[in-house]
Amino acid sequence: MHNPFAAGSKAPAREVLVARQPVLDAEMNLLGFELLVDGTAVVIDALSEIGLEALTGGHAAWLPLGRDLLLDVGPVPVRSDRVVLQVPAGDGEDPALFEAVEQLVGRGACIALDAVTAGPGIEPLLGLAWGAKLDLGVHGPDGLRAQVAALARRDLVLIATSVDTQADLALCREIGFAAFQGAFVAEPEIVPGRAVPTQSLDSLGSLAELQTSIEFEDLEQAIVRDVGLSHKLLRYANSALFARSQKVGSVREAMTLLGANNVRRWATVLVMGGMPDQPHVLLVTALVRARTCELLSDDTARRDRAFTVGMFSVINRLLGLPMREALETLPLSEDVTSALLRGEGPEGRSLRTVLAWELGDFTAAEAIQGGPERVGRAYREAVAWADDAAASLQR
Repeated sequence: MHNPFAAGSKAPAREVLVARQPVLDAEMNLLGFELLVDGTAVVIDALSEIGLEALTGGHAAWLPLGRDLLLDVGPVPVRSDRVVLQVPAGDGEDPALFEAVEQLVGRGACIALDAVTAGPGIEPLLGLAWGAKLDLGVHGPDGLRAQVAALARRDLVLIATSVDTQADLALCREIGFAAFQGAFVAEPEIVPGRAVPTQSLDSLGSLAELQTSIEFEDLEQAIVRDVGLSHKLLRYANSALFARSQKVGSVREAMTLLGANNVRRWATVLVMGGMPDQPHVLLVTALVRARTCELLSDDTARRDRAFTVGMFSVINRLLGLPMREALETLPLSEDVTSALLRGEGPEGRSLRTVLAWELGDFTAAEAIQGGPERVGRAYREAVAWADDAAASLQR
């Protein structure tokens, strides 16, 4: 059977505004991405044309479906093993909604009820669902505990949403949730008195120095001084990405092969990808932000800086420090620092837009030249690039 969600289809004539948010398990493994689309009326047609694989990098898609869409469209033509269909909990005694969900389950669909509040009215739908999403921001800590207790007799996978800090994550883990969604992915786990690992700080300091190394020789010396970075760069230059009969034997050869700008970029990616005890999805998040910021730059001379701002937007998580303190440890330029700390300058404006886009706030893109459609194109291209780049680091 033809899969209308197959990758490789042409992009739609009307640019689809779509963002994705990771869903993680308790060990920070990626369970898939929830897709946020501007306007549920176009969800099916839009995602059919773009392709779910292109938006999720081959991971499961968590696809929100509103009541009206379910009733108007009927059975959704997606692979049940690659998609979690999010259905609004709403009124579980709505016979039309119950029938639509029942048909989906009968076809093997995996159903997660969204915005769940336990009670008699939702009982019929709970009997059909695989999972239930509960919003920490709506229920609060005490309310969330009460909700989980009310659902305890149900065999449901519990997914916590609005998990925005490491404290939120610890709370939801303790209550008994199996999956988590929210801004905590890029938020630091701050432990008072804990020293920042010297190796991590040295590597990130080398990266910061790379951003300000203008001359070829200065850039070469900045890399050579960091043995770990030199090794990673040479391994990358000799990887299958470059079909060469002769091995690259020095940093200078690698720089000549790749070009100075590419060396800066890939050194950044390689070091951040090798940081210890960080979820892989954090690197993907940084790459998407970096590439989107770069594509939104209207000044070709500043595109490397825009890329750097996107990558370093997770520096607080990598170092386990508040952003201001994290930036004080690194020799970054004032332009990069002000963009990261206060959202100033063209790079700061782009980063603010990307951060809002990640949350499904597509109106923030109206401040960018070209508006939401331009940001939508840049974001989708960045997602594809980031997924490929991150996957290459795992090979």
